[in-house]
Amino acid sequence: MLRRFLTPGATAALIGSSGVGKSTIANRLLGEERFRIGDVRIEDSRGRHTTVRRELTPLPQTGALIDTPGMRELQLWVRPESVDTVFDDIAAIAEGCRFRDCTHAGEPGCAVAAALDRGQVNAGRWASFQKLRAEAEWHEAMADPLAALERKRKWKAIHKQARAINKSRR
Repeated sequence: MLRRFLTPGATAALIGSSGVGKSTIANRLLGEERFRIGDVRIEDSRGRHTTVRRELTPLPQTGALIDTPGMRELQLWVRPESVDTVFDDIAAIAEGCRFRDCTHAGEPGCAVAAALDRGQVNAGRWASFQKLRAEAEWHEAMADPLAALERKRKWKAIHKQARAINKSRR
């Protein structure tokens, strides 16, 4: 399955946690045991950290592969709008929302909520969209003090409106 992505001139990198099998996959793609691999621990059936450096290796009849050491964490470094390009089907549906700044969290006239109810959008895909979008927004807020200030102002106004509505209902 991976071979279809490894076209002539392409370079791919194997990334993931320590001991998940990146070097094993690289060896399989090469057709030889070029990269050292460790044994699986008996007590928890997990692999061991073995690769200690990145290595670029040409693959037979195709591109190149980079085997990398394990990573503890891999984070998004994109703007929230970039997530929309990956989930273009959801973004297209969201254009039909009643409000331009719809958060798709219960607003009236939400086209995404209606599409979810109709089964037009897969619930798992929607959950992935929400997770990636939230992560991108969080990173943007952490990296940009002006964005963080704007977010704080937005939520302050929302909470103020909610208090006013609750007070008027008493």
